[in-house]
Amino acid sequence: MNVKGFVTGIPAVPLLVLVLLLASVLLAPGCTTAVPGNRTGPVSPAPATSTTPASVALYRVTIPQEEGSHADYLIMDSDVYNQGEVVEFYVMNEGSGAIRCGSSPFTYMVQYRKTDGSWGTLPEPSETVEPIISYLKPGQATATRRFVTAGWPPGLYRILYDCGISREFIVRTVPLVVPANASG
Repeated sequence: MNVKGFVTGIPAVPLLVLVLLLASVLLAPGCTTAVPGNRTGPVSPAPATSTTPASVALYRVTIPQEEGSHADYLIMDSDVYNQGEVVEFYVMNEGSGAIRCGSSPFTYMVQYRKTDGSWGTLPEPSETVEPIISYLKPGQATATRRFVTAGWPPGLYRILYDCGISREFIVRTVPLVVPANASG
């Protein structure tokens, strides 16, 4: 006895199998989500989502960078920010070999240029990291990071990753704009 399903010409049992297979694929997002393989060793949980707003720099300014800093690997929307603006950045390995880093996830610090020319380290941002060797393979990027420069004095700063990649940027005072018809 040959029983047909609701769709003409398709037997009921293969139709049921097809529906179950389709449902299992759609209901299993973990099986369809791409997982980047950008590090070796144990996988750390994803960092908490940042509450810092995205950068909205409306201009692009670049400044000369320190020789050997691989600044072109550290992607930023500008190298000059007004006090209080958001700095947004990530590292992109545009080279032909893997970049060796000393932690997982990839960590960075923000430093400022002191009056004597040396670099001091800001206490924030700070992250908890696992002390293992990580690699950023060619074509791979780190997660996008961001911080706000509110309350920072004007001057020269740099982001320094534990991979030996750094990029300098300037925080400047927001100029006071006075309307031409203002009387004082």
